[in-house]
Amino acid sequence: MTQELPPAILLGGGLRIALSAARSLASIGVVVHAAGRRRASVRYSRFCHRFVDLGAGTDDATERWLSWLQHHGPRGAVVIPCSDEALELVANNRALLVELGYRPVEANDQVVLAMLDKGRTYELAGQLGVPAPRALPIGSKEDAERAAEQMGFPCILKPVHSHRFARHYPAWTKLLLARNEQELVEHATGALAAGLEMLAMEVIPGGDERIVTYWTYIDGEGEPVCHFTKRRIRQYPAQFGVGSYHITEWDPEVAEMSLRFLQGADARGIAAVEFKRDPRDEVPKLMECNHRLTGSIELGRASGLDFSLLAYWGALGLSPALDGFREGVRLWIPRFDLLAFLEYRSRRELTTGQWLRSLMHRQRLPVFRLSDPLPTLIPAAFHARRMIIRRVRPGNAANRKGALGPRDPR
Repeated sequence: MTQELPPAILLGGGLRIALSAARSLASIGVVVHAAGRRRASVRYSRFCHRFVDLGAGTDDATERWLSWLQHHGPRGAVVIPCSDEALELVANNRALLVELGYRPVEANDQVVLAMLDKGRTYELAGQLGVPAPRALPIGSKEDAERAAEQMGFPCILKPVHSHRFARHYPAWTKLLLARNEQELVEHATGALAAGLEMLAMEVIPGGDERIVTYWTYIDGEGEPVCHFTKRRIRQYPAQFGVGSYHITEWDPEVAEMSLRFLQGADARGIAAVEFKRDPRDEVPKLMECNHRLTGSIELGRASGLDFSLLAYWGALGLSPALDGFREGVRLWIPRFDLLAFLEYRSRRELTTGQWLRSLMHRQRLPVFRLSDPLPTLIPAAFHARRMIIRRVRPGNAANRKGALGPRDPR
C-alpha cells in the first residue's frame, strides 16, 4: 500500500490557474482544497475536493485567507499560491505557515517580494546586466511632469504592485497609456490618489508575437530542474493585454538572459520571466517576472512539464523525473482570442483568413474537458445571464465595474 499523499491548498487563481493545478494534482491522488473568489472555475471541478469562498481582489483578502489557514485549513497541506495576493501572503508568513504545520512551496521569499515590486525588479535587472525598458518612479505630480520631459510619448504608467492596482481599476486594465503630458499627469494623479505606486516606462514597439516567456523551476542549489520557452501569438487587449494564443518555441537567448537574471537574484522554485524582443535592436527586454503558476500553466502541462506537480513535489523536498518539453504545442483560449482577432482586424493587423489559418493546428484548451465539463458550462451560463441582463437593463450593467470587457482570464 502506498503512503497517502498530503493534501494541497490552492490560493487564488482566477479562471484557469487553480483549475489546471487541481486537475494535475488530483491525477496523482492528491486531495485538493481551493480558496478564492466565489465564481472561480475550480469551484465547479470534480477534481476540487473542497472550495472555500474567501473572495479576492480586496484590501482584506489576504487577511481572510490567512485567518482561514490559521483556523480551518487542513494541516500538513502543501500551500500553492496561484495569484500575486497569495504569493505575497506566503512570502510574508512562511514561518507562521510552517509553525501551523503547512508546507509552503519552495521559494526565496525576499526574491519573491522583489519580483512583486516592479521597481525593484528593474533595479535588479540593471545590476545584473539584463536589458529592460527605461523606468522612472512616480511618487508625485512633479515626478510625472519630470517624466514627461524625459520619457517621450507614447509611454505607459505601470503599477509597482499589479495586484494592488487591480483593486482600483476595471478588469483588463494592466497599465495606463499616456499619449501626451496631460494624459500622463492625469493618470498619475488618479493612481496616486488611490495610494498606488507607479512607474513611467517607455513603450517597447513591435507586435505582440515578440513576447517570449521563460519557465523554469530552480532547485535549492540554484540550478534549473527543467525549463522551456513559449511565445505569444496573440493577446487581448492587443499590445498591453493577456495572452490568448501561445506556442512552445525554444528561444536560447531569452533562456540565457532569464537564467542569468534568476541565478543572479538567487531565486528558488517556480519562475516565469517575460521578455519582449525590441525591433529597434533585436534585443529582448525584461517585462516582468512571476514566481508562481500563471495563465499559461496548461501549456507547460501539455508540452510535458507540469509545474503544478513540480511545486507540490518541491514543497515536499522531492524531484520527479522529467523528460523535457515538446516544441510546437499550442494553447488557445477561444473566447478571448476571438476578441483579440476582432481588435487586430480593426487595427488592420490581421485578416479573417490569417486568423483562421493560424488555428489550423492541434489545440490545447485551458478549461474545457469532457471528463470535467462543469468549469466550462457553469461560467458560460453565468456569462450568458450577464449578457441578457445587459441587453435588458443596459444602464445598470454599464455602471458595474468591469462591464466594459470580460474578466481577466488569469
